[in-house]
Amino acid sequence: MSKTFVTSNLQLGRPGAIKKYKRDYTNVDEMTESLIRKWNEIVTVDDTVYHLGNFAWDPRTAQSAMLALNGTIKFVLGEHDEAIQVLDSKGMLRPGCEIVKCIEEDKDNEAVLSYWPLSYWPNKPKKWYSIIGFPQKSFKSDPNKKVINASTDFWSHKPQELEKLMGIFNDF
Repeated sequence: MSKTFVTSNLQLGRPGAIKKYKRDYTNVDEMTESLIRKWNEIVTVDDTVYHLGNFAWDPRTAQSAMLALNGTIKFVLGEHDEAIQVLDSKGMLRPGCEIVKCIEEDKDNEAVLSYWPLSYWPNKPKKWYSIIGFPQKSFKSDPNKKVINASTDFWSHKPQELEKLMGIFNDF
């Protein structure tokens, strides 16, 4: 049975990500290989992953990683996703992978997925969750505000199963 996962801010191929996000890697190749390995440990080829911004630093790394990663990837663009846009414009996204709206609704889980933190979205009055990918520590997950931050640096550098995340936060 396929599952749906969320993650963001992998920053594959970006040397500055190690220092900026205090990642425990000695070089960018080690970081990229580790993030791909951790992804593939839990995501199968039948799963779907919503990547909520900042996938890869350059088109070559983006394409190489996309081909190595399990699952179908739905890209919600962030502030550093020029590489994915270049691949899309050249028709080079892996089959099944695609760029989706900047705000994507998951009606099954009553959640809205976006890169940017949202102060208002169409289903906020219905008490839906906002799942964001913005990597700043000032935007941590907060069950009282119904916000989940999916940035990889907050979740042991692994995509998180959307249904399980919703379960954790619904317990509050």
